Amino acid sequence: MAPDERRGTFAAFGAFLFWGAMPLYFWAFPATVGAFEITLHRIFWTFVLLLIVLAFDGSLTKSLSLFRQPKVIGMLVASTALISINWLVYAWAAMNGHLAEASLGYFINPLINVAFGVVLLRERLNMWRWLAVGLAALGVLNQIIVVGKPPWIALTLAFSFGGYGLLRKMVAAEAKEGLFVETLIVAPLMLGAIVWLEMQGNGHLFSGTPLTIFLLLAAGLTITIPLTMFNFAARRIPLSTLGLIQYIAPTSTFTMAIVVGEKLTFGGLMTFVLIWMGLALYSFDLWRKRGVSP
Repeated sequence: MAPDERRGTFAAFGAFLFWGAMPLYFWAFPATVGAFEITLHRIFWTFVLLLIVLAFDGSLTKSLSLFRQPKVIGMLVASTALISINWLVYAWAAMNGHLAEASLGYFINPLINVAFGVVLLRERLNMWRWLAVGLAALGVLNQIIVVGKPPWIALTLAFSFGGYGLLRKMVAAEAKEGLFVETLIVAPLMLGAIVWLEMQGNGHLFSGTPLTIFLLLAAGLTITIPLTMFNFAARRIPLSTLGLIQYIAPTSTFTMAIVVGEKLTFGGLMTFVLIWMGLALYSFDLWRKRGVSP
């Protein structure tokens, strides 16, 4: 393995281990701090952090020039809406005992990307990927019919992140500059909502414990650190390798859900089994295309 690819692999592991451990961040808050407030701070302080970084590395003007491209801004507005929904739903799930279902969403996500490719980009699937998508669909049907409720958290996370990835793939903007513009678009709304919460006495930025205040001020790091590592890795290692390493994050959160005592019925377990089988076929196809034995 070349040194550059080795560094990329380590960065990929770091990114997905970081994302997999994100529930620990949410659990560090007292029960009085809700997912909505945390999400406001994560987005706003990410904007502030990126503003400082781009100003220092001379990329701020390049980033702001994106506003002269209406089509690009339109797509970034849409991607902002999707990723904001994703961050809010994940935070709520982690803080309200639905971590296992949240992990299911990220297990489904690669197969949702395949489905998007077929429906929206008119890509053709081979037999292995059709089987993978079919097993994922059976898993969702099992959750609805056998378990008795749609996995709305998992589906919301999978479709919002899948849609976000699709838009960012199509938009002509680099990762860091694009994320800055996304957070800039909603920064006034985030700041306004933070101020409103504080004025109503429901915010914790000025009245929380020292630990709570620190966690809120450091919220931007929870987005920028793993995303920076991910972008570094994406430029240096094969997509198939990155696709396999990404399972670390949902596997970590699923394990944490079991450890903290989230209950999983036999029907719910079968949903995971069907999804995992689909991912196994998908992974096999990725490696087969590289000419490497799985």
